[in-house]
Amino acid sequence: MVDPKKEQTDIVIVGAGMVGCLLALSIIKKSPNVSVLLIDDNDEKTEKGTHPGFDARSIALSAGSCQLLAELGIWSSLHPNAQPIDDIHISDRGHLGIVELENKASPEAFGYVVELQNVGAVLQQQLSLYPQIKRYYNSVLMSVEKQQQAVICRLQDKRIIEAKLCVAADGANSQTNQLLSIINKSFDYECAAIIANVRCNKAHHNRAFERFTEAGPLALLPLSDNRYSLVWSVKNDELDEIMALDESAFVKKLQQAFGYRAGLFMQAGKRDSYPLKLIKADKPITHRAVAIGNAAHCLHPVMGQGFNLGLRDLTTLAMVISESEVIDSIGSYSMLNRYWQARQKDHHRTIDMTDSMVRFFSNTSGAFVVGRTLALQAISLFPTLGEPIVKQAKGQFTLFKQEENS
Repeated sequence: MVDPKKEQTDIVIVGAGMVGCLLALSIIKKSPNVSVLLIDDNDEKTEKGTHPGFDARSIALSAGSCQLLAELGIWSSLHPNAQPIDDIHISDRGHLGIVELENKASPEAFGYVVELQNVGAVLQQQLSLYPQIKRYYNSVLMSVEKQQQAVICRLQDKRIIEAKLCVAADGANSQTNQLLSIINKSFDYECAAIIANVRCNKAHHNRAFERFTEAGPLALLPLSDNRYSLVWSVKNDELDEIMALDESAFVKKLQQAFGYRAGLFMQAGKRDSYPLKLIKADKPITHRAVAIGNAAHCLHPVMGQGFNLGLRDLTTLAMVISESEVIDSIGSYSMLNRYWQARQKDHHRTIDMTDSMVRFFSNTSGAFVVGRTLALQAISLFPTLGEPIVKQAKGQFTLFKQEENS
């Protein structure tokens, strides 16, 4: 039997969700002579806006992320359907201490909430403009062979792809990471997130809520039409019972958990859930390969930092790929090392801050409760103490020099 013909491309991206598609677009915008192949395990429903990676969920984009998307040329298409976050209300259920983070010093919002279906439609339209980007649907990566100057990727349909660089962008529990021998470490928070769109009887006025409960944080992000995107952390042993409730009982349970700061909960849309774990790669680079997005770090949603961190990853990776056309070569050790040197400080800082927030606010011991109350009261009285939280929320980081030299 004759082996199928080997196809060649510069970069293979495994995973065609937000991170994979944005990386492909960012690479081509910065390096128009580079060829990119997207490996998508879904079918062509993508073009109809029903791709599983662009479902009915919502994400919060920091102000810094919005700026990166503007530089990529797509924020102007997303902005009309994005809901601004003008202030953030933080409180600890059943205890004193409330923090109101208001954006008085700047005309820009803390960030914006976008619905993934809208993002998916914009990205598919943009990707179709660039013939340098090919996409294989219904394709699964089965094996990777690392050679000195290339990686050989074999797909389930027997196609063979030779590339200079392989990028794992296939999310948490990445199968590509396993094939590339990129080791992920995992910590189980023993909780799950329930997500849904909900509606209250009061206008949200572009306010987001972060409410800490014994089980974990409960977040409400403002959406259009006075809806909220709900992310509710519950203990694993409570999940099935809550998910089985009818809409009326679920709304009542949510009201009991959250309280009345947002008003009365009136409606709840379709619910979904997923386990909450911290998954991170100690070193997301290996020979001619790199993991980005949730394949490199899957965070608790407490601060809404997961995708924003991934966006900074892909922006940096696209830039070092562009530089490598002059400095060294795509996929070389020096290129990948420059990427990781630029990114690792942001990784450690964001992951550690998110994990610390989860542990600090979910601990029910008396000393921690008192400490939380005092901390929230101190930030309320002395707003400058909250500046690190504001900076993290806005995603105000320099991607290169600051990361390397500070």
